[in-house]
Amino acid sequence: MKINCNKCKNEVITINFSEEQKLDLYILMQNDLKVFIEKKLIDEFNLDKKEAKIIIQHLNNRNGRCAECEFEKLNGEYIECPNCGAFNYNLNEPMFNLEFCSHLEWSLDFKNIENEKIKYYAKTFWCDGINHLPEDTKSLLYHNIENNKQIITKAWIGYGGDEIYEMKIKFGKKAIENYKNNKSLIECIPGNNENPNWIKLFMEDKKIEIQLK
Repeated sequence: MKINCNKCKNEVITINFSEEQKLDLYILMQNDLKVFIEKKLIDEFNLDKKEAKIIIQHLNNRNGRCAECEFEKLNGEYIECPNCGAFNYNLNEPMFNLEFCSHLEWSLDFKNIENEKIKYYAKTFWCDGINHLPEDTKSLLYHNIENNKQIITKAWIGYGGDEIYEMKIKFGKKAIENYKNNKSLIECIPGNNENPNWIKLFMEDKKIEIQLK
């Protein structure tokens, strides 16, 4: 199927990507590896170079944000931007993404960690970032979330927020359901009044565990 882009006037081939293909494209776009996307489109979908380049032009690297004018309220996949008229693939990205990791980062309260022995030492800890692209990128696929109920990534934590910790994020029932239905995981971050022990810190091993609802 093809659609006309009202902004660039090119015909864009629309492809119904699988979840795994969307994930591959998402990771490549996050790392600005468009030359690899071009090769993938040519090899896997039998496109020519021009057709692949036109598709890449219409792949936005953040869900909801127009690739052309950066309008930030695109709603749904394969959509025309209401601001500039550009066609956007606007592919659904994993719910474990930059927005969620930013919210989780600011939600970490090290005064409420489970281990009583290190509470005094860790109460002034803070987090200066959580990697939204884990080393095992396949762990972002829903069937792996359903089976393993966790994602392992890294976070920058400490008195200056600059020590690298392995972060294990465990998925509760609500988080798994949200992930399945492409709903935000932000609402699955517990408040301290809901679960005061949702953060486990292991300072010697440089590891941290987070339990989502």
